[in-house]
Amino acid sequence: MKANKIQKIEIRNIWGKYNFRWENLNPDVNILTGINGSGKTTFFNIIDALLSADIKRLKLYNIEAEVTIDDILISFRKDSTLASVRQKLAGVNYLKISTFDVPIRDRRKMGKEDSPLLSELKEIVYSVGENNNSFSDYRLRATNFPDQAEKINHRIRKFYDTVNHLFAGTGKTIEIDPMTNQLVFRDGNEIIHLYKLSSGEKQLLIILLRVFLMDERPYILLMDEPEISLHIEWQYRLFEEIQKLNPHCQIITSTHSPSLFGDGWGDKLVFIEDLLIH
Repeated sequence: MKANKIQKIEIRNIWGKYNFRWENLNPDVNILTGINGSGKTTFFNIIDALLSADIKRLKLYNIEAEVTIDDILISFRKDSTLASVRQKLAGVNYLKISTFDVPIRDRRKMGKEDSPLLSELKEIVYSVGENNNSFSDYRLRATNFPDQAEKINHRIRKFYDTVNHLFAGTGKTIEIDPMTNQLVFRDGNEIIHLYKLSSGEKQLLIILLRVFLMDERPYILLMDEPEISLHIEWQYRLFEEIQKLNPHCQIITSTHSPSLFGDGWGDKLVFIEDLLIH
């Protein structure tokens, strides 16, 4: 099994004047911080475009970039082709979560009362078939593949335990409604449907579900300012809970919040100003 870890990132000519080099990334957690306007978001967007083989977006940035994953150099130059970049990325598991600005893949599927956040959450939970990777699809595996049922059900229980642990302060617990077979929360005798959750609760659930659906495979996870809408206690525990759900996940994140790195993660912190090269 490949480690699927980024070891080095180099981006040249950001805004026509800045060059960045980030070496010796940690295999578990990497936290990038810096003042507003220092280039964090642009830096992250370029990494996302490269790991997604989005050549059109990369060319708009007018940059050159290199990422080393498992000692394999993946580079982008002005004459790079989509095929050449995709070939290098073959076998790399990568995901970006931007829950503060959730993309809507098909606005026609949105209900009139749906927010982008709720639409994304419903897609993660309920989409079935058509190569979707959803919680409902994962639950169906226990029926379709009986030899895997014990492992699948164990992971689902572990996921419920993680969610319940984080939501303990609100008194909510997660479960499957036996009447509707839908994922819901319970607060005493009250059933709470997903649309009734706060934006912070939806955001946290999206992050946890995305990581859970990695199925413990080695993954590169990019998160740009994940603290948006998250309660401060959840910020403190976010990396720990992600690692519990997928210990083979390499987290690369940017933040302005000391709460994300104030509880034992300070040695994972990098200032983007320190990545500047001449």
